[in-house]
Amino acid sequence: MDQSFLEISKRLLAESDVEKLLTVATDIAVDLFGAERGMLILFGADDTIQFETARNFQKEDITQPGFEISRTIIEKVRTEKVALCLRNALAEPSLQKCRSVARLKILSIICTPLKHEETVFGVLYLDNRKVRGVFEPGMCDSLQQLADFISLAAYQALERKQLQQQVVELEAELRGKYQFEAIIGHHPKMVDILKLVAQVADTNATVLIQGESGTGKELIARALHYNSRRKDKPFVAINCAALPENLLESELFGHVRGSFTGAIKDKVGWFESANGGTIFLDEISDMPPHLQVKLLRVLQTGEYSPIGSATIRVCDVRVLTAASRDLGKLMREEKFREELYYRLNVIDITLPPLRERRGDIPLLTQHFIQKYIEKYHKSNLTLSPEARSILMTYHFPGNVRELENIIQRAVVLTEGPQIKPVHLPAVVTRISPPPVSPKQLSPFKVAKQGALAAFERDYLIECLQMYKGNISQAARAAGMDFKNFYAKMKKYDLDANSFKSRRDK
Repeated sequence: MDQSFLEISKRLLAESDVEKLLTVATDIAVDLFGAERGMLILFGADDTIQFETARNFQKEDITQPGFEISRTIIEKVRTEKVALCLRNALAEPSLQKCRSVARLKILSIICTPLKHEETVFGVLYLDNRKVRGVFEPGMCDSLQQLADFISLAAYQALERKQLQQQVVELEAELRGKYQFEAIIGHHPKMVDILKLVAQVADTNATVLIQGESGTGKELIARALHYNSRRKDKPFVAINCAALPENLLESELFGHVRGSFTGAIKDKVGWFESANGGTIFLDEISDMPPHLQVKLLRVLQTGEYSPIGSATIRVCDVRVLTAASRDLGKLMREEKFREELYYRLNVIDITLPPLRERRGDIPLLTQHFIQKYIEKYHKSNLTLSPEARSILMTYHFPGNVRELENIIQRAVVLTEGPQIKPVHLPAVVTRISPPPVSPKQLSPFKVAKQGALAAFERDYLIECLQMYKGNISQAARAAGMDFKNFYAKMKKYDLDANSFKSRRDK
């Protein structure tokens, strides 16, 4: 047995992934002790039972482990903090009134505590419903040795679950307190952004919001304004790229009558209109140099002059800016004023593109479906598995805005109860990368690597969809080692929870 534990220790130490380690440890315990089933059970912060791993002797996952164990036995081990080994649980006097033991017809059972600093945070549970006397009394000590070895890994897994729960609770608190309903997503990057918005909203700090077009930069700007003490004052949004240079200056700072051809009367600029509130300058990278100088003056002193006027005016406005291009890079290339960049970039918020948070696609899709069935007075619609698969693999160059447009189109076109691939735009259903010009053509080796990566990602998605996010079953069906399968999931930013049905979640 000592030699066996030495080999087991080497095998477990070779596993760097905690989930895989616990699965391997449970399989080893089932094999080593002749059990029919084995389960690694952890106790949550609210004393709930969490099944980290549940396996049978064929090394298959048990789908509903909660109906397959005796909670009385687990609670007994948890309370007494000592292992329990029974040759025939049905004949055990203390379990005569235990309905689960009778219902499950459990014969042999062995259950040992998992401890961290003398606190029992879980159990390793083995049983056999076919053979009595499988577990000899001396096996308790051997199983406890194995349990002590995997306790550290199991404790880390429990901490990870509790941390994930804290993230969910933090997000719920942030959304409830700061009314972030318009900002959809559970991805950790989005939760971090919500937390940062909550921290800086009620300040006068300038904020630079960066991210690709369609990622929701104006939503963040509005969240900053409406969670500040300026919320009852105006919020003015200006797209610097949408106006010609001569009009932009007039829109921002106003002009006096006769200052240029067509100026037939005085005009109030947006800085004056937004006094006491917030002004949001989108695509700030497109602001011409001479206007950058005027903006810098406003930021430094609050002073500006309308076009054609010698009068200096003062405004109290919080300035929020956004850029879809890398403003830091433009500054280093001397295409954007350095002093203005540092003045704007007091707080930097960078929004991830949708392809980097694919786990949010189902949530966003459902949100937009609900939005547009209400707008167009449609009956309830669902997304077919085929359409969902296509959306999960599409690269979304237009990000969340593109997804919304796709869903709006689909809701309008759908006549039945389900959105199907035929209702999606051709550019989406082709699932092809954006076309490239001959000048952008990649070398053969690079193109081959890209094609291989696309195949790997699509194949992983297909496996995860088939097994509803169960990584172990998906890896087994693919004929891949769990560790390699999980590593590739991380590589392509695939979240198993995204493939689970709502009931599973």
